[in-house]
Amino acid sequence: MTDCKTAECKEAKTSASGPTFPLCITGSTPTSITSPSAWMSSNRDIIFNTLLPKHGAVLLRGMDVPTASDFSSLVLSMGLEEQPYIGGNAVRTVVAPRVFTANESPPTERIPFHHEMAQVPRFPTRVMFYCETPSSCGGETPIVRSDEVCEYLKRELPELHERFKREGVRYIRTMPKEDDSTSALGRGWMSTYTGGEDDRDKCEEVMRKDEVEWEWMDNGDLRTTSKKLTAVRDVDGKEVFFNQVVAAYSGWNDKRNRGEDAIVFGDSLEKLPKVQMEELMKEMDRLGVAFKWEKGDVLIIDNRLAMHSRKPFEKPRRVLASLAR
Repeated sequence: MTDCKTAECKEAKTSASGPTFPLCITGSTPTSITSPSAWMSSNRDIIFNTLLPKHGAVLLRGMDVPTASDFSSLVLSMGLEEQPYIGGNAVRTVVAPRVFTANESPPTERIPFHHEMAQVPRFPTRVMFYCETPSSCGGETPIVRSDEVCEYLKRELPELHERFKREGVRYIRTMPKEDDSTSALGRGWMSTYTGGEDDRDKCEEVMRKDEVEWEWMDNGDLRTTSKKLTAVRDVDGKEVFFNQVVAAYSGWNDKRNRGEDAIVFGDSLEKLPKVQMEELMKEMDRLGVAFKWEKGDVLIIDNRLAMHSRKPFEKPRRVLASLAR
């Protein structure tokens, strides 16, 4: 890639496996900076086939991406297959073609580390975030390499690692009929499964296809239990901690759900061990990178290799997202 140079991200670090994380780049000419979509069309092969698999995350900084519409154009120029947001937890609003709000939960809430949509069978392999308005205080989107998390588990918590690998996990969630913007997992079952229609038959058809067990509650809520899903998988020869284990355990808390009850081992259906989970979450925070957003930043994450999260913040802040395969 000739029309590219490294840019500054002070928080980036060299991971245990070597590559800079995240890799921060920008266009090397004035034309590439002012025409990011054309630049992406010319450089997308090396970005998505070489840089992203190696580094796990690539941060585009200093490019001319002032609005959601410009981000939408940039996403379209990537040439990636769109990933529908079916089965996800977050309340999101579409703002431009293939672009929606990242998570509309209250700014006081911390969103724990997770792989996007790892709690459903069909998940995106790439996640793009765009900073339209950075917060003056907080609001970082920390990222962590899941292969490093696996290395920690194997070294320090081998029994837990082996159990995750052997049994997998199941996710248990109660969702309202309509979206609840006061909750980080407030996406209603109509938005999740039926495209907004009040149609239980259609909802059950989708759940049946995904091998989800369900129970309709008297108040209209829906309680779901996922099929057994992997918690550790191999990606390009790397063993990664691919799941929403930490997000469910520590973050699926609202008036309908309790995080420690929201995830169980896949075979035994036993709850996760509290002390070991606390140790794991502390280490993930230590391994993570939390860079300060700048207006116009675009973060591209290999969702197979890296998790993301969100720190609390003071308004205004607007970070948008796009999902792809």
